[in-house]
Parts: sequence; C-alpha cells; structure tokens
Amino acid sequence: MWCWLLMTVLLSSAAWAHASLIASDPADGALLARSPATLTLTFNEPVEPLTIRIVDESGAAESVTRIRRDGAQLILTPAKLDNGAHVISWRVVSADGHPVGGSTTFWIGQRGANAPQAMRSDDALLRGAIWLTRVTVYLGLFVGVGGAFFVAWMQASSAPAVRVIGNVIDLVALGSLAIGVGLRGLDALALPLSSLPDPEVWIVGAHGSFGLSAVIAAAALLLASLSHRVGGTRARVMSLGALLGVGLALATTGHAATASPRWLTAPAVFVHGIALAFWVGSLAPLALAMRGPRQAAIEALKRFSWVIPFAVAALLASGLLLAVVQLKRPDALWTTSYGRVLAIKLMLIVLLLAIALWNRLFLTPQVGEGRDKSRRLMRRTIIAELVLVVGILGVVGLWRFTPPPRALLAAQPLFTHVHTERLMADITVSRGRSGPVSIAIQLRTPDEQVLAAKAVSVTLSSQENGVEASIAEARSSGEGQWQVSMAIPVAGRWTLALDVLISDFDQFHAEAEIQIH
Repeated sequence: MWCWLLMTVLLSSAAWAHASLIASDPADGALLARSPATLTLTFNEPVEPLTIRIVDESGAAESVTRIRRDGAQLILTPAKLDNGAHVISWRVVSADGHPVGGSTTFWIGQRGANAPQAMRSDDALLRGAIWLTRVTVYLGLFVGVGGAFFVAWMQASSAPAVRVIGNVIDLVALGSLAIGVGLRGLDALALPLSSLPDPEVWIVGAHGSFGLSAVIAAAALLLASLSHRVGGTRARVMSLGALLGVGLALATTGHAATASPRWLTAPAVFVHGIALAFWVGSLAPLALAMRGPRQAAIEALKRFSWVIPFAVAALLASGLLLAVVQLKRPDALWTTSYGRVLAIKLMLIVLLLAIALWNRLFLTPQVGEGRDKSRRLMRRTIIAELVLVVGILGVVGLWRFTPPPRALLAAQPLFTHVHTERLMADITVSRGRSGPVSIAIQLRTPDEQVLAAKAVSVTLSSQENGVEASIAEARSSGEGQWQVSMAIPVAGRWTLALDVLISDFDQFHAEAEIQIH
C-alpha cells in the first residue's frame, strides 16, 4: 500500500491544486462577438501570477504581461485577439507557496470544432526529485536540529560519533534545501530539469513564503551544526535557536500553516514541528548512548523520560487540531489522496507510539537498574523507531502533491446547465458549499447564439430547509454573460431560478436544482 500510494502521487498526471480557479470572465466555453478588452481569472484565495499565456487555435502562444491584482482576482489586458478559439493558460503561486496551473477556453466570432491545447508539464522525475529533497530537509530539521538540542540540553557528555552524524545530516540537508529552491522554480514555471541552470528558475523558486521558509530552515541547520563545535551555554543557546527555527520554518509556508484561521493553525504547526524535532532528534543520540558508559546512558535516559511525555502530548494535540482543520469531514480520511496519506501516517505513528510506550514502561526501569541486556534491547528498539520515523517523513513528503480536503471543499465550483425551448444557460456557482457565493451565467439561444437580455434576476430558495426565496439582480459583463453575488446560508437542495428580461413584453424563466454541501 505504501509503494502504491507513492507511485500514485508521484506519477499521476493529475494537476493537484492548493488554490483553484472558481470563475473566469469570459467563462470557460463562452462565445464572444468580439475581442475582449480584459480577461478576469477569479481564484478561491489571493494568488501571485507566474506565467499567463494566451494560445490561439494555430497553437501560437503570447504571454500576458499587463496583469492587475484585485483581491483573489487577476485582471488581464491582452493584445487584440483574432476570431477563433483561444486558451488562457495560467500558472500562479497560491498562499501556501505551491505553484498551481490550469487553463480556460473561449471563442470569438464563431465556435470551432477544436480548441487549441495548452502545454502542460508532467515531469515525474521532477516530482520525484522534489519529494526526495523535501524528505532530506525534514531529516535535517528533525534528526539534525533535534539531535543538536538533545546533546546540548539532555546529555552531559556525548560520543564524537553523535557530533559527526549531526554535522553530516545538517550539511546534506542544507544542500538539499538549496537544490529544492531550484526545483521549486522549475515546478512553478512548468519547466523540465534541463532548465535548472536558468537564473530565472532560482529567482522564482526563492520567491514568496517558500523562500522565507528556506532562509529560516537554513539558519536553523547552520545553528545546529555550529552548536556541535562549541560547548556549554553557547551550545544551548544555538541549539534552542535552531529548534525554534524548525517551528518557524514550518509555520511560514505550506497548506497546513496557511489554513484558516491562521492565528490558530500557524501556532499549531509551530508547536507540532518543535515537539516532533525534540522527539525524533533524541533517538540517534540515545541509541549511541546505550553503547557508552552505563551511568551516562542512565542519566541521559532519565532526562529524556521526564520531558518526552510533554512533547508527545503537544505533538498529538497540535496534530489532531491540524487534521480536523484540513479534513473538514470524517470520510475525507479515505476518500481523498490527502486523507489516505494521513491514514498511513497515523498507522505508522500508532506503531511508533507503541514502541515508545514499551521502552518507557518496561525497558527504561530495567536500564536504570543497570541491566546491560536491557540496554542492548533498548538500542535495537530505538533503531526501529528511527526506521519508522524515516517512513513517516517519507509519507509526509507526499503532502506536497496533495491538496487538503478543506481546500477542495472551498474551491470546487458547482456547474449546471439549463435548457428550455427559448434559452440555454450555463450556470457556475463559485463553490458548492454554504456561505457567500459568486454565480456566473452564460446565456445563449437554443441554436447556440449569444442571447441578448435587458436584465437577469436570480432567485435562490430551499423548500426542504424552509428558506424563503432570495432575489438578486445580476450585472452584465457583455456577450450574454452575467454575474451576481449571493449567500447560501445552509446546506441542502436548493432551487436556482432565472428570470431573463428580453424586452418590456418578453421574459424567459428557467429553473435548476443544485445540491449545496
């Protein structure tokens, strides 16, 4: 199951997003009479544009450089477009620091048989490299930095091997962190690995919250490495700063730290990272201590045993909070890729906790009594814990490629089509869940010509919830396109009705049933 999930995440061609396009103007599939003056892309959260191109039906692409941001909207001013099919191919950075791409299609003049295909990047090798560098950086932050903190604060003396291993892990993690900046730039620009030497790739990779997180992580790794070279108070101050840096680096970027409400999730990620670094970082020094002098091993184990219950409690509490925020609903644990990754992580953590509990309740008292056999057994179980930790970090690295269910629920638009004898309407509700929504309407005649209307009113009602009709007037954005903002207070089945005024004496009516989650 572990291998199957890894292959599914790394090799799938699906474009997993952390921010999503919820509306566009013109709407996807719209037919326009003339070239639009502006194009609008509306996302579920504010984004930073990376590359936006317009591809015509011949396949020629032209970059859009005149882009204005207005909240969660990108307003594009393209050059004059010829008749035929056009694709807006976009790539942006979402609030959690992850690049997102997609496309939307519209026609000018008349609808053609085929639309141009936007170029898409599907580089499994790049995704594998991103995953590997991510896991290596995790090992540096948790094993390297956490180990430095344990040595400085919990271990009166340590073997030279502890310092050598810590320095090697920190240096490898620093190298992976640097390479990760370039790989993120490639991912953001949808470029192959061969473009890694391009300076623009590194500039884009270091941009935004990921760049800030990388700087903090690099500082933490350097402080941890330096703490091994000094002793006493200086080592404690440096290792403490490094440990706090782990929490800050994780709380600066990523879909967990940027989930709403950030005042709650960012501190939870901070606490989760620090607690995990302390626990994981303690394992390698403890395993080596079990081979050293008996009294030194006993003292280190006693100090660790006194502190670890608080770290585990903080780890579990913050992890539970983040899981609830990200999943939103229980069935997401097995119906989404994010949930399945979390389920595997939880199984490994349960096994890890079982070994840790065995060590604390049975082996620790025996080691305290000076039994050499128990020390050898303790060393083996700690090594087993380290193996499980590597597996857990490998699973966690897969979250780079999976959107959390709360983002899917927030962003997934709802589409319905209404077809009567006198009109057709494509209706897109910005998200299929309760709360404020934006409704985009494309009106056409039954023979697919743009339907000119003087006014459009939208009515929402829910008989099963006992909610009376709410009516709002839509505003025209030209070429049969109308938009309106409304509120859907509760989940359930709703009736969406359109009243389309053609003239003072002619009005069309159409209805559709929509399911709100």
